[in-house]
Amino acid sequence: MILEYLDWRFEVDIEMTRKKTQENATDHCMCDYCRNFYETVDMAHPGLKEVLDEFGVCLMGPSELLPFEPTLVLACYRVQGKILKWGDATLLGGDVLLQPEAADEGSFYLWVGEMELPWVQDEAPEEVVSPANLPEFLERMQEVWQLRHGDAGIVS
Repeated sequence: MILEYLDWRFEVDIEMTRKKTQENATDHCMCDYCRNFYETVDMAHPGLKEVLDEFGVCLMGPSELLPFEPTLVLACYRVQGKILKWGDATLLGGDVLLQPEAADEGSFYLWVGEMELPWVQDEAPEEVVSPANLPEFLERMQEVWQLRHGDAGIVS
């Protein structure tokens, strides 16, 4: 299916994308950071689901979640298809920035956010034990942050 958004154009295999992101949704991390995302993203960003549905993306099935802070999250979804025309316009899913990125042949990434989310977990976010607290994950978050923002806000 061909999707056109502003000056962007995508060819998307809706059914395959839906299948793969729904598989992700059934097998994801259940640390407090991730649970917080799954429990609040619909409420915090109601227009996002509708736009992702058009790509066949299941909101609850990201390939990767990056909590830069407990309540500031970036989600990455893999879309089966290709970017036919790179646009200049800013793409939004409701009030959330969408950034397409080339991947391997036959798919592309759709980066979503950074999204502010309320914290609804019982444990305070600074006390959460999570894979997101592991050094290699923190390094990955720092790399992504630097790609998106340069060195602004990085504390070593």
